Amino acid sequence: MRSGGVWYTAVAPGASRVFRGRHYRRVSLADGRVTVTSRRGDVLLDAAAAELELTRVRNGLLLQVLATDASSRTHVFEFRPRQRRAGRGLADALR
Repeated sequence: MRSGGVWYTAVAPGASRVFRGRHYRRVSLADGRVTVTSRRGDVLLDAAAAELELTRVRNGLLLQVLATDASSRTHVFEFRPRQRRAGRGLADALR
């Protein structure tokens, strides 16, 4: 998967995803690791793809990929239409 920009947030168990702020981040998948960094280069998520379980993929205006980690946190990735291929690549890697 090519590195690209997405809206990303992590949601704690029991918290609502509806009003959670999403910020534009850079996500990359290389050597079986999913890495999400901020615009300033801060690492927000660095996990092996095997540690994340694909929960759901939603098609709409934005392609939304939901993944859950071992601590039951939900990671929400939203891809723009032109980044849809990158989103599909992430979803396939998490299966």
